[in-house]
Amino acid sequence: MQAIADSCGADILHIKGAAVDASLLPTRPEAPADASAEERALPRLSADADILVRPEHLKRFQAALRRHGWQRKTRLYSGGAVEHSEDWSHPELGGADVHIRFPGIRVTPERAFAALWSERQSRDIAGRPCPAPSVDAQRLLLLLHAARNGGPASADVGPPWTNATTAIQGRVRMLAVAFGADVALAGATGRLDEFAHRPEYDLWRLLGQPDADVFDLWVAFVKAAPTALDRVRAILYSIHPKSDRVDHQVGHPANAAEVLRAQASRLGRGALGVIRLARRGATAR
Repeated sequence: MQAIADSCGADILHIKGAAVDASLLPTRPEAPADASAEERALPRLSADADILVRPEHLKRFQAALRRHGWQRKTRLYSGGAVEHSEDWSHPELGGADVHIRFPGIRVTPERAFAALWSERQSRDIAGRPCPAPSVDAQRLLLLLHAARNGGPASADVGPPWTNATTAIQGRVRMLAVAFGADVALAGATGRLDEFAHRPEYDLWRLLGQPDADVFDLWVAFVKAAPTALDRVRAILYSIHPKSDRVDHQVGHPANAAEVLRAQASRLGRGALGVIRLARRGATAR
């Protein structure tokens, strides 16, 4: 990924996986006390490479990926808060998740990338220097990821937050406020109820629940959208299945009938959700 970015002049940041600083990884229980952070750390396994690309450089990076044999499996249909990355794969090299934004960050993708880039550090990955966010920014990104995958119960919360000093936690909180990610951070650190008045509250409450109702999540995505245009995009995303998503579900290029069935299924779930929502409203009254 870095070689391709260098070849086309695209700015990218490596996030999660191999890019994570050793101080943020779980430690080996048998590691000696005088071992370095790298020697104590357990490797962070990842199924793909996670890349955050400068939004202005996305098209040139996509074109370079294609030139080097990568194929796009899913695409960004909007710049809204719902979709945040594209899946790419290579027949020999595996997969890559190319992010245009990171879930939980509410400032514009351009502003977020510029801020992360300004504090970047270099990490050697596969013998090549690769830009990565600062350690504090890595803490925040890991915690935002944890907020979508179990909340405070996620194993990703311990090293970047629970084991951090009060001063470090304070820096991460300040960073979250600057990125508009304070509600998402609270979802990972057990403070979500402090933000019950915020429009993002329901979204992060539900994302922390493995059995959350799909319709409730759709409503929460719409409610949490930062702009009116993003709300429209979130509604359209909820009711209209994308062909490449259906391809992934059925395991082959979907035909018209399969796309229509997926559409009918989504509309049916939406109708049932509206009925449940109306019944809850009637009961509350």
